[in-house]
Amino acid sequence: MTEYERVRLFWTDLNGVARGISLPGSEYEDAVEEGVGFANGVAELTLEPGLLDEPRYGAEGGDMMAVADPDSLREVSWAEDTAAVFTDLTNVDHSPFDLCARGALRRVIEDLRSEGFHPFAGIEAEFSVLQPDGDGDWEPYNTRCSYDMSAVDMADDLVRAWSDAMETAGSSVLGVHQESQPGQYEVNIEYDDALTTADSLMFFRHAAKAIARDRGYKASFMPRPYSGEDANGLHFHLSLWDEAAEENLFASETGNLQFPAGKHPAGESGLSETAHHFIGGLLDHMQGLTAICAPTVNSYRRLLPGIWAPVNVAWGPDNRSTILRIPPELGPAARIEHRVPDSACNPYLGLAATLAAGLDGIRNETEPGEPTLANAYEEDYDSLPRTLWAALDELAADEVLTEALGEPLVEEFLKLKRDEFDRYMDSVTEWEREEYIDEF
Repeated sequence: MTEYERVRLFWTDLNGVARGISLPGSEYEDAVEEGVGFANGVAELTLEPGLLDEPRYGAEGGDMMAVADPDSLREVSWAEDTAAVFTDLTNVDHSPFDLCARGALRRVIEDLRSEGFHPFAGIEAEFSVLQPDGDGDWEPYNTRCSYDMSAVDMADDLVRAWSDAMETAGSSVLGVHQESQPGQYEVNIEYDDALTTADSLMFFRHAAKAIARDRGYKASFMPRPYSGEDANGLHFHLSLWDEAAEENLFASETGNLQFPAGKHPAGESGLSETAHHFIGGLLDHMQGLTAICAPTVNSYRRLLPGIWAPVNVAWGPDNRSTILRIPPELGPAARIEHRVPDSACNPYLGLAATLAAGLDGIRNETEPGEPTLANAYEEDYDSLPRTLWAALDELAADEVLTEALGEPLVEEFLKLKRDEFDRYMDSVTEWEREEYIDEF
């Protein structure tokens, strides 16, 4: 039983869209013990929305079960007497369902735990707040830019509601600020174990949209909603700890890195060999990782030089021109910031693929090469894929990521995203008409 009158049962599809059902509280115990059935074909819904032409699971495919994880139960502050709970998808016989994104992250975490590593993650979530423009469309909520306190003051009601929702749900928000573009905000979600952090992000997306909608606004996690503007990232901050979660295994007492503006603690603090190999694995698999971390056509309008987004496969201490930044807080706070993921990334798949790539680097003792203190945009490094299609080709060729996520899941992810790209190619934009219609 649960004390709540209603429980929202969440599962996340391959696109990263939250789906589920609202249940009476009296049904919660059955949702934990047996799960709630859904047609398994809905795991392959496109963003259009629609169904794939040749899905893995068609009308004859039967059910999948969304089995509630009681450890993830959290209160919904903006709805009376309501809680939310996250679920793992299984087959009817309770064997693992092969298209479950949360299950994929669980498996990677178990793989890491078998090697003596306990993965932790924190997240910087950027998103856009929009308001009605009076003509039936939407425009940025404000005209402010980076860290403008007027923007925080203007949005005080929203900021308080976002923070209260997360605190009520047991997920601490470390800060909220105006990001670089009009209407763009960032919320920092406190470090926790990787699975809890992914749940917390999905909860925050749900909360941000609901709270904004209740006040007549729209919260959008589209990676780049406007031309000429910076875009919405979803930076992962990652570290591996020992099994007791008492020692950060990325920390080192060897001062083996230089930082442009200093580091803390100063002196003999740096990154361990384990962290270096983890970085090596990420760099080695970054081309395929990009398809998971930047999963939409629109994502590649963010991955451009000049807007502080990652472009080149490089790493560096406190260097925001690289795809992997080492923050200057070391010792127990030592971590790796993965800057490729964007706001549309499915956090379960993004964290699963990232951790699997890092573990592969540890197992193979992959060296990351020298870090850079220079502007990586101006240096000679391999580039990230420029389009979703190119990134999908890289993912299809990456055997390590395919094995970690599961071949059926990767196959269906590729189908979904190639379908998305094909629909995009069938749409002619206003830019193309303005560029070509009179010239040819």
